[in-house]
Amino acid sequence: MTTTKTKEPKKKKSLVILLPQLGEFDSSEFCEQIIAVQDELTSNDITLKVIGIGETRAATEFCNFSGLSLDVLFVDPDASLHDALQLKRGPGWTLSDDIISDGLLKFGLSTLPGGVPEDDSLLRPTANAWLNYLAMCAGIGAPGTLKEILRGYFGDMSAPERFGSDDIVKAGFIEIGPGVGPVKIGPLKYSQWWGDEKGYQRPVELATVRLKNMVEVLTKWNTYVTNPTVIDRRGATYLFDENGKVLYEYQHKGVLTYSETMSRPLSFLTPYIDKDKARNPLGFADTGGNADDNKSKRGRGILKPAGKAMGLLKPIFSYENKIQAQVLDVEDADAASARREIEDAVSQNDVVIYTYGLSPFSSEALGVLDEAGCSNYKKIELGLEWFLLGKEASAKRLELLKMTGQSSLPHVFIGGKHIGGLFTGTAEGGPGLAALKESGELQKMIEAASSREKESDE
Repeated sequence: MTTTKTKEPKKKKSLVILLPQLGEFDSSEFCEQIIAVQDELTSNDITLKVIGIGETRAATEFCNFSGLSLDVLFVDPDASLHDALQLKRGPGWTLSDDIISDGLLKFGLSTLPGGVPEDDSLLRPTANAWLNYLAMCAGIGAPGTLKEILRGYFGDMSAPERFGSDDIVKAGFIEIGPGVGPVKIGPLKYSQWWGDEKGYQRPVELATVRLKNMVEVLTKWNTYVTNPTVIDRRGATYLFDENGKVLYEYQHKGVLTYSETMSRPLSFLTPYIDKDKARNPLGFADTGGNADDNKSKRGRGILKPAGKAMGLLKPIFSYENKIQAQVLDVEDADAASARREIEDAVSQNDVVIYTYGLSPFSSEALGVLDEAGCSNYKKIELGLEWFLLGKEASAKRLELLKMTGQSSLPHVFIGGKHIGGLFTGTAEGGPGLAALKESGELQKMIEAASSREKESDE
């Protein structure tokens, strides 16, 4: 008689994610990343289990919104597992009966989502939970929260893009999108100045994602949050090997701190799944995340809104330009000579840039050209600044204004064509040097100009 030995199932690693309330920023934001690597986890023999605070209907609503499978989501209505693991809950403050009356607590809770609990025995536990949660939102007992809130608004050069080019977020009379550029606030419409930039997390981009999540939660609060007494409980992440040994452990420190590396929340998975997928799960444009590489910052940052604002001062600069030429006795012969020099320089060089020595816009424009690999541009410095120009330089500045309609420097010419300044566009609708860099057109224009010169030599 023979016996058949049953084959034991293959042991696998386990990724266990403990979320705070399902109805919270952290939960949907974190799970968006996790969902994107589910196939990678499966192919690398890693099982996934997500545990969130809430009830069954909250889980159903959460999965409908986030796309997470109900098969991997488990609920813990009273945060009993969170408490057993002693996960963080802010500063741990409690409101004294002697100092804060029930009436005052009811008034305070009436201003918050969910309002005052019907059961009076839940009044103080709910108030205590809200106190600690709001303290965390203010950075109290929550290392990293304020930094993360600011990162959502100011952007992050070390992170990939976060908002899809076709995504639209609506919150009352506010509409953002498609993408990070267009904004509509009631009848007011405008485009954000970083809308043409690619490859990194742009200012307010992550904040827009969080606005979308906030709208979802606040409009369905009573579905998502059925036990407000544990709203202050934070989550954790655990990765176990095939035998249950902990490979990785992280406990959330506050609100919006669901990862040790918030710029790339799943970096802890790089030893276990595809590195690129772990670093950029959503697959949006990504310049590589080297925040120390100044090349990736050229034509971006605080200079951009300042440069855009310069356009509003064009009438003043134009008038001042002409007055300066008059004061320095620039005559018609001087102007004609200046124009000939400009035309000769533009015709004889692939790329020409007129600058001021002390102008940050000129320095940045030179950096953009260097980044684009343009090593043979001709730099013509008119002077240190406009108010330090002599007669000859003032004549050139005036002629540049007449030729292009642009009153500020730098002036950039590529292939004999004026393409504007760093952020200033042309009268024909050209976007300017920085925008050409973002669109990828700058490199093409430089190459075309170089080819033109080679053809003329032949």
